Amino acid sequence: DERPEELTPCDIGPCQHRLEWYTGPWGQCSSECGNGTQSRSVVCLLHSNGSLEVTAPSNCSHLPRPPDTQTCHLKKCGAKWFVTEWSACSRSCETGYRVREVRCMTDDMTQSSGCDPSLTPDDREECNTHPCVPEIDEKCRDMYYNCNVVVQARLCVYSYYRTACCVSCTKVSQREARLSGR
Repeated sequence: DERPEELTPCDIGPCQHRLEWYTGPWGQCSSECGNGTQSRSVVCLLHSNGSLEVTAPSNCSHLPRPPDTQTCHLKKCGAKWFVTEWSACSRSCETGYRVREVRCMTDDMTQSSGCDPSLTPDDREECNTHPCVPEIDEKCRDMYYNCNVVVQARLCVYSYYRTACCVSCTKVSQREARLSGR
């Protein structure tokens, strides 16, 4: 078997018209603490007759291009409070409440006890405190003068009486709903 060559000749063009990537200095880190990013300019340079000239990046495409962004980390942020979005309100009127999750976390998103307890964000608050306004149905009216008797006899469960004594039956069903806390 023939031994493979250790060296092979190559030619990356004349030394007069040499192309190379040039990188500028890294810029500021985007974050004062924790992980951020920083960038730098990367340009393709043409060396010819002792002068340098910026040329189209496509002219350097045969050379590996240096990265123009990288992650940076100046210092740890330490622990801070994180909150989720608020949940939907438990009631649409007459005061409900909504909740969210509140957690003290470190840079690497592990739970911590290093947050200031006096700055703990609320995890529950009241919402929809306006009074419930019954929707007025134009067709809803009591057709009989003695609808209170219909209510007392508990006949509102029947659709005929519910329609004939609409106002009285609606009032009693709202009162019962309030008492049972629905």
